[in-house]
Amino acid sequence: MRAIGIAACLAVFLFALYNVVTIIQNYREIDKTYDEAVGQFTEIPSKTSDEESDGTGVPEVDFDALLQVNSDVIGWIYIEDTDISYPLLCGRDNQQYLFQSYENKYLTAGSIYIDYRCSRDFTDSRTVVYGHNMHNGSMFGKLDKFTKESYMKKHPYVYILLPTGETLKYEVKKAYKADVEGKVYDLPSGAAQNPEDRKLYLSTCTEDSSDTQRFVVECDFAESEVESRAEKPQ
Repeated sequence: MRAIGIAACLAVFLFALYNVVTIIQNYREIDKTYDEAVGQFTEIPSKTSDEESDGTGVPEVDFDALLQVNSDVIGWIYIEDTDISYPLLCGRDNQQYLFQSYENKYLTAGSIYIDYRCSRDFTDSRTVVYGHNMHNGSMFGKLDKFTKESYMKKHPYVYILLPTGETLKYEVKKAYKADVEGKVYDLPSGAAQNPEDRKLYLSTCTEDSSDTQRFVVECDFAESEVESRAEKPQ
């Protein structure tokens, strides 16, 4: 009986160790995948003295190269001074990129993607962006920090960069738990009559992985800047 007990404890320990090692490997793969994406497809432009004062660091994205990897890429999402800097996709449904990277490979963290019912040019009155709540803080794992007013003030804007050269700027307004059957997810919402009526929702799982609620950061459209990358000086 004693030997059986020792063997059982050893089996439990080895199983737990296997799970821990697997989790660590998964997190390393996630970080490697998206760190390489940032390094390969983005570049932070040099700033003028005026720009340095406002802290702007929105990257330039090589969409020509990125779209060759995956034609489902519709943009790039960026929040300054955070880990959120990812390719943004739209699949045939909301399951396609749940566990699939922008490289079309299996990845536990999946991709950052918009609801497939939303317009790819972000002209709808409501656009929902999904991302996993990863325990290592990657993807949308740190969205809950926006519940603190001080954090929201330090990170007031979400940027969506589009392949057309347009950069959409949204202002973070509030963070809260939303019902999965509520208004946020009642899509399609249709095109907004005015740009200022557009809303962006960053959505992820709650900490308790509730089936009925999601954690949401709600943002209002602030402004749009258009740059023709094709005409950019070489």
